[in-house]
Amino acid sequence: MSSNRRLQQTQAQVDEVVDIMRVNVDKVLERDQKLSDLDDRADALQAGASQFETSAAKLKRKYWWKNMKMWGILIAVVLIIIIIIIIWSAS
Repeated sequence: MSSNRRLQQTQAQVDEVVDIMRVNVDKVLERDQKLSDLDDRADALQAGASQFETSAAKLKRKYWWKNMKMWGILIAVVLIIIIIIIIWSAS
């Protein structure tokens, strides 16, 4: 009987270890899925960041040109006013 009891105890321990290993394998598989999802999200964020960077550069360039046009118009208006003042004071 003693050997039968030992066998049952050993079998119970083996069953417990098998259950623990199954739980661990399930956790590893879940972790792998979560890592895969995270990797996909990181790729999507990287693509979005790249697109944002391109759009921001285009927008910066656009407003730089608008700013230069405004400065050009302002300088032209100031020069016209100066020319008018010079012509008016000379006559």
